[in-house]
Amino acid sequence: MRTLAVLAGWKGYALTGGLCLTLGVTAGWTVRDWKAQADTAADRIAAAAAQRVAIASALTLERAQADTTSVVEREAVAEQVRIRTVTETIIKEVPIYVTAEADARFALPVGLVRLHDAAATGRPLSESAGEPDGAAGNAEASDVPASTLAAMIAENYGVCLADQARFSGLQDWVRRQQALMNGP
Repeated sequence: MRTLAVLAGWKGYALTGGLCLTLGVTAGWTVRDWKAQADTAADRIAAAAAQRVAIASALTLERAQADTTSVVEREAVAEQVRIRTVTETIIKEVPIYVTAEADARFALPVGLVRLHDAAATGRPLSESAGEPDGAAGNAEASDVPASTLAAMIAENYGVCLADQARFSGLQDWVRRQQALMNGP
């Protein structure tokens, strides 16, 4: 009975209130922990899904970049073959356009040969090298036939065109890769 007397007074109310408060706080913390675990699991699932999407996007981009590289490379090789074929054809046709008669009739001046050689090698003209050009207006003839010079010029232009095509192909590749990187 004594216990009932204690519970019936203000001490009973305080004890009951404390017990309810303790149970409420404990239940609240438990529910909060369950929710946190559920949120953490959901976050992990969402992060894994986002990671799968990022990996798939990266693989798609990598495949597109590789395909672009293959296309540009095929185009570049085809252009190099075309330029080489045209250049070789032109060189083969030099005897048709610059005949042996023209070689015999038109001797090339030593200065022209020297100038061409300096331009082709990218070296400055050497004033002391080679034969003199002769007196002003009376240039010495070289032993280089005009047909040889024509073939050399055709070959030099072919090399320049091939380089130009390579650089254009590289620029095209860079533009295409940038478009893929900056695309949707």
